[in-house]
Amino acid sequence: MSEILTLAEKFKTQSKQQVTSIEQELQSATTQLNSFMTARLLESETIIKDGMDNLQLSNEQLQQMLAKHQTDINTALTTYLNNVQAHLIQDLSELKSQTETLIEDYTQHIAQLIEQREDRIAQVIKSEMKKWAIVTSLFTLSTLVLGMMIGAVLVNKFSKPIYIQQPISYAQPNYAQR
Repeated sequence: MSEILTLAEKFKTQSKQQVTSIEQELQSATTQLNSFMTARLLESETIIKDGMDNLQLSNEQLQQMLAKHQTDINTALTTYLNNVQAHLIQDLSELKSQTETLIEDYTQHIAQLIEQREDRIAQVIKSEMKKWAIVTSLFTLSTLVLGMMIGAVLVNKFSKPIYIQQPISYAQPNYAQR
C-alpha cells in the first residue's frame, strides 16, 4: 500500500512541477506580449498624434502606417498563441506519458498483490486439504476395521459348525472267504 502512496505522491509532485512550468511559460509569454503590445500601442498613438499634428501627412499614409501596426499586432498575437499552444502541448504530452507510466506501475503492483494473495489462498487450501485427507483416511480405515470386527463377531455368533458324519458302515462278514 505504501508503494501506491509513493507512486501517487510522485505523480502529485510531477504534476505540480508541470503546472509551475506551464504557469512560468505562460507568465513569460504574457509579459512579452504585454510589452510588445504596449510598445505598439504607444507607437500607434504617436502615429495618430503625428497625423493629427501634422496634417501634411496624407490620410493614405496614416492608414498604411496603422495597417502595418495592425499586421504587427496580429503577428505578435499569433506568435504568442502558437508559443503558448506548443508549450502546453509539450507539457501535456509529458504529463500524459507520466500518467500512463504511473498507471502501468500501479497495474503491475496490483497484479503482483493479487498473485501473492492467490498463492496464499492456494497454500491455505492445500494445507486444509491435507488435514481433511488425513482425517478422512483415518475415518475410512477405522470404519473398515470396525466393519471387519463386527462381521467376525456376527459370523462366530450365528454360524454353527456343521459336522459331517461319515456313515457307519457295518461290516458284513464275507462268508465266501472262509
